[in-house]
Amino acid sequence: MEEILKALNYQPIDISDEDLDNPVPSITYFFMNHPIHESRTKLWELYEGWIHFAAESPEGEELTDMLFFYNQLVELLNLCYVFAKKIELNK
Repeated sequence: MEEILKALNYQPIDISDEDLDNPVPSITYFFMNHPIHESRTKLWELYEGWIHFAAESPEGEELTDMLFFYNQLVELLNLCYVFAKKIELNK
């Protein structure tokens, strides 16, 4: 557990010990409040807003990095959803 906390830089503080031991209920709760299709849409809107409202228009490597981050985060959302659903179905 110490390695996990160290990687998190001992943050965020609002993660309970219970969630650190078993994050599945919180992941499930997230998707109850933010269904997967809505989560993807909201994430895209955040990305669009970043592009549109950036003080300086992003370009080159910065734009590529942010698009890569967006795609990886969508994949992470999808995998978390699958993981939570599998746990729920196996109960």
